[in-house]
Amino acid sequence: MVIVDICRVLVSVILLTNSETAYELFSIGNNLELEGNIAEAITYYERVMELAPETPEIYTTLANALYKLKEFDRGIAIAKQGLALFPEELTIYNTLAIGNIGKGDLRMAIKYYEQALNLAPENIDIYNSLSVLYEGIQDFKTATDILLVMPDTLKTPDTYVRLGSIAGKTNDHHAAIEYYRQGYALDTTDITALIGIGTGFDLLNVKDSAIYYYARTLKHDSLVLTVGKRLIDLYSDTDQYDALIQMAHTVLKLDHFDGHVRRSLGYAFYKTGELDHALDEFLIASRLDPLDTYSRFYAGKIHLDKGNYKIALEEITSALKINPDFIELWVYLGFIAIDLKDFKTAEYAFTEAGYHGADLTQVYYLLGVSAEMQGKTTQAYFQYHKALKKDPDNLSTLEALANLCERLDKKKEAFEIFQEIIKIDTTNAVALNYVGYTYAEKNERLEHALDLIDAALLIDPNNAYYIDSRGWVFYQMGKYEDALEELERAADIVEDGVILEHLGDVYIKLGEPEKARAAYKKALEFDSKNKGLRAKLKGL
Repeated sequence: MVIVDICRVLVSVILLTNSETAYELFSIGNNLELEGNIAEAITYYERVMELAPETPEIYTTLANALYKLKEFDRGIAIAKQGLALFPEELTIYNTLAIGNIGKGDLRMAIKYYEQALNLAPENIDIYNSLSVLYEGIQDFKTATDILLVMPDTLKTPDTYVRLGSIAGKTNDHHAAIEYYRQGYALDTTDITALIGIGTGFDLLNVKDSAIYYYARTLKHDSLVLTVGKRLIDLYSDTDQYDALIQMAHTVLKLDHFDGHVRRSLGYAFYKTGELDHALDEFLIASRLDPLDTYSRFYAGKIHLDKGNYKIALEEITSALKINPDFIELWVYLGFIAIDLKDFKTAEYAFTEAGYHGADLTQVYYLLGVSAEMQGKTTQAYFQYHKALKKDPDNLSTLEALANLCERLDKKKEAFEIFQEIIKIDTTNAVALNYVGYTYAEKNERLEHALDLIDAALLIDPNNAYYIDSRGWVFYQMGKYEDALEELERAADIVEDGVILEHLGDVYIKLGEPEKARAAYKKALEFDSKNKGLRAKLKGL
């Protein structure tokens, strides 16, 4: 967007036009606005406009203040007054576009930006804004063309990354790869471009090329966890077990309790004949995720060769008597105790692990998991917060606390935590989808919500719940045909009450009450006590 230091320019003009009066009024209004007293600030800006109507910046200042109160029509009207007086003032076009975006009228916003572009054909921000808006109305071709016609002198690596992203959304992965390559050629440190190239090959199922570019990404930044985890899956798919083991160890240094990585590492050890290591990893993975039947299966196979579960417990207990400073043994004892529903022993083991020098962040996290499994949600909540006091960026704890808050109906806190997760790991699909869907539910920042959900779908393209979120954004935008396409696809993948209710809502908007009735009835099978759903059925 076009950004001008409005305050600085306005002050310089009004000082020359109306002595101190207009300046003082503007200063008061500006201070009020900074304090959050928008309505009162507006009254001062209006008086400034009366005193200094020849100042274009007052029109944009007043309009933007009105936007903050969601008074978009009033703000647009003010900006139009300014435009009539100053038809070549770029900031007014920008203000008009922003107001129409706030109203949800993206096409009108496009109109103003196109007029602005005629005035300033070398302004890169206008090209980018137009591309985003055309993408917002699902006109991907024009969104692409806008960036392509931009003068070459203005094109940056980010330009080609955006082109790659748009191409990816239209499933033109070959074009996406080429755009990302152009971006990377301009900036060989651009990790997003490298990830984009790898993702394109990944979606084309060209696994060797995907592995190559993902690995290059990690050479630039070894902390991109999602890329490392995807590499582990690709190494498993292509039977590259030595490379998998090396990558898994790297990832686990950053996320020690990732059950999926532990399971993959166990499988790699199993395939290379390192059964002792494999058993360790499968035991950890199955305790981190009690529903992980894969790890339990392979652990069972190895135990068949080595003995039974009781022997494993005896060996760990015996080892602890010999070396109580062996932290991992305490942790293993805690996992086994959890599996046996012996939560008292589990909590004792995790506490001892902390006493003997284990990372207290992980100790509090595990104590929280133990409490949550017992249904002691308040205690779990407390333990997770203790863990985050030690390490505010610990992803395992953040995810556990966010999910617990969601179950406890602490939705505001859950939303804030998932936002923090995205700051730490911008490729966390669960967090991206949660934040995007929450915005959709509130009918706020729908374009941003769509970007977040699209990012989640790039990571997990067949996730029915992410597809449902995308459909619900379209619904809130009033794009009911697009919403129908997404929601029907989600319902084909998984039967879920919320998805079916969303589908019914779309059918209503499209004038198909019988289809809506069928969807609502099916949704009631999953949530028979849903009063809102019953009311919708009754109203048909």
